[in-house]
Amino acid sequence: MTRLQKSAPALFGALLFAAFFLSLFDPAVQLYYRDTGRLYYAVKLYIAQQLHAGYFPLWDRMTECGVSLLGQLTPGLLHPATLLYLIFPFDVAFKLNHILGSALAGVGAFRLARRLGASSWAALCAAVAYGGCGYLISVTGSNLPYALGAGSVPLAIDGVLGFVEKPGALRLAWAGAAVALIALAGEPQSMLIAGMIAGAWAALSGSSVKGAVRNLGLTACCGALALCLAAPAIGPAVTELRRSNRDLPLSLAERQVFANSPSRLLGLLVPRAFDDAVEAQERSEPLTPYYEYFATGTTAFADTIVLGAPALLFAAAALWTGRRGKLLVAGAALFALSSAGDALGIDRVVFGAVPLARIFRYTEKLSAPASLLFALAAALGADLTLAGSRRAARTLFVAALGLACLCGAAYLIVGWRLDALAAALVPWGRSHTPRMAYGFLGQLRAGLLDTGGLSLAVATVAALRWVRGREVLPLGSVCCAAAVFASCGGLLYTAPVRFLRGPFDLAEKFVSRAGPSPGRWRLFVNEGIPAILGGLDTRFTTTASIAEALKPQFDSVANIEGMAAYFSASDPDYVAPIQAVPERYFDLFGVRFAVEMPDQFNERTAAERGFRRMGLGYWVREYPVRPRAFVVGIARRAASGAEAMALVTTPGVDFRREAVIRGDEAPTRVRGAAGPARLERGSPERMRIRATGPGLLVVAEHFDPGWRASIDGADAPVLETDLAALGVVLPDRAVTVDLRFEPRGFRAGLWLALVAAAALAAAAVRAKMMTKSVTPPTIGV
Repeated sequence: MTRLQKSAPALFGALLFAAFFLSLFDPAVQLYYRDTGRLYYAVKLYIAQQLHAGYFPLWDRMTECGVSLLGQLTPGLLHPATLLYLIFPFDVAFKLNHILGSALAGVGAFRLARRLGASSWAALCAAVAYGGCGYLISVTGSNLPYALGAGSVPLAIDGVLGFVEKPGALRLAWAGAAVALIALAGEPQSMLIAGMIAGAWAALSGSSVKGAVRNLGLTACCGALALCLAAPAIGPAVTELRRSNRDLPLSLAERQVFANSPSRLLGLLVPRAFDDAVEAQERSEPLTPYYEYFATGTTAFADTIVLGAPALLFAAAALWTGRRGKLLVAGAALFALSSAGDALGIDRVVFGAVPLARIFRYTEKLSAPASLLFALAAALGADLTLAGSRRAARTLFVAALGLACLCGAAYLIVGWRLDALAAALVPWGRSHTPRMAYGFLGQLRAGLLDTGGLSLAVATVAALRWVRGREVLPLGSVCCAAAVFASCGGLLYTAPVRFLRGPFDLAEKFVSRAGPSPGRWRLFVNEGIPAILGGLDTRFTTTASIAEALKPQFDSVANIEGMAAYFSASDPDYVAPIQAVPERYFDLFGVRFAVEMPDQFNERTAAERGFRRMGLGYWVREYPVRPRAFVVGIARRAASGAEAMALVTTPGVDFRREAVIRGDEAPTRVRGAAGPARLERGSPERMRIRATGPGLLVVAEHFDPGWRASIDGADAPVLETDLAALGVVLPDRAVTVDLRFEPRGFRAGLWLALVAAAALAAAAVRAKMMTKSVTPPTIGV
């Protein structure tokens, strides 16, 4: 076999990848859907700007009056993909960052399939099926950490299995790094899933109980190393999670959010009908067929979970490939059923004994490992049916043709009985509207047509193998690719960059009136329905309208510091008091403009509350802005969060004269004199304040335990002040206070990672020296 023939599957796979993502690289458009536009576009833009300014951004000063980027974890600050923002223009780097997950998924699935013994062309079937599966492509367009996390799972599993197969320092280093990269991407749940699959795979690979225990031990070593290497990100994230609402047990409502309906599992085979395809509806009808008839809590997060008829037919054939195929299909089915959450309750059994599993949300994400295992099974089934015996090919032909006929019959029946079926569906929906019933049935017919056509293509390929006896594996990968292009080709939603980047009308009006925002004033935008822009794509209308409203994080894109909360791990101590007594916190944090949505209240109420119309009909109130650093003369310690909340909401409290402090190092009382302070900020992570005590210095920046202070060079505690700001007790003299931010757990995590890396390097060097010192025996003649 020539070198070109050997590399043909990889070259064909690269060509398919390029063709699928080619349209994304029009410089005039950008990904925008859901958190891609509202959260990660702004956060990554801030990171890129800081990197180009020469700073490594640990603190995002533009959001929530400041927030720890490592503490949130999802920004993926320490992931190697961050280097893309130094190398490429921002909008190019942002796209590359997103499609990286699909690329890694394809490479990893290919390697795992080869490890299972699949041929190169069959392994390409697995790579195409998983790298282009509905779930992964959906989150590539809507949630960056989910895409990078799920995409990195197969490479991590492959690395762990490589070490289990042949232990060594370098293999351990690669395995640990591959698993750690999932956490660094901001998706610890995928890291956990990778560990579960790798552990089960390694244990089942053992030839005896002793071998299984050994393999599990080696897998645990990889996991321990991964935790060490990811510690610089995990340490700050754990600190932040313990302060957030994520530390609480999941409520029933939270468990139902983004869980697959059991009926949606049919969407693995049949696209469209079980997708959350909002563009299929008219603009006047915001619901989708999936939400109307199947969703238990909310709409789906991933627009589709389709894997396609070719991959599933090949996976079904894997049941006749022996123990490996049966285990892969069983594991895939288990994850798929678990993705239904409380509707079936299987996820509680699967994750019941897993530490920290209670902090994970959104069981819909289990669609990813289900798709991966089905894709790997498909590789084995493709080899059996398209390169194995003619009998296997004949069986596949019959099954695929039968599925095609079934889909065709269902298509005709739905069309024939359309009105009757629609009438029967109307009472079962949420809105009980005929439009939704006809919309669902129309999507069902289209999905059945797609599935039938793809099944017919598989039947044709199987017939070629059965009748002519020639290997047709490349055509199998073409069938899998056809399913990806047919079902997922429209999931990478793009829109003109100007809608994401601005300029925004409200922002221009604010800056024109108040001057630049950073370091001077902040913006608060309340929740509610923004002014809906007309003349745009149905799906993009929401994002564009949110952008024009400057809802977080779009205020950051406009270079305006914001106060409203919108991030992965919300701080309840910050959010609750702002909701209770907003204007006190507007004064504390220097809010210049407060924005309410157009339908929030009428003209009379607006006049009574001091709001006026601006821009696209938004209600805006302007406030005087006072200094962000000042000294209060009275402060008292609260014993608990509840007591602090009661004190800060007490009528008549003036945060500029008195404060409530919390913390183990907080004194019972602080007495002094109110006075001014002068603040200088050299970078987002460093501030210098000159003030005169005694009293409590208050700095209007979101409290985080990572903030540290020194007074004239001597360390001083930073206290949570008024549940949200920073406070430092001043001595009775004029002082200089330096505040610097370093996420709690970051330094310890960094040392742990460096020690682990150094130990691995030493072990590798020692192993190499020992290998060189062994002299091979001389064979005499």
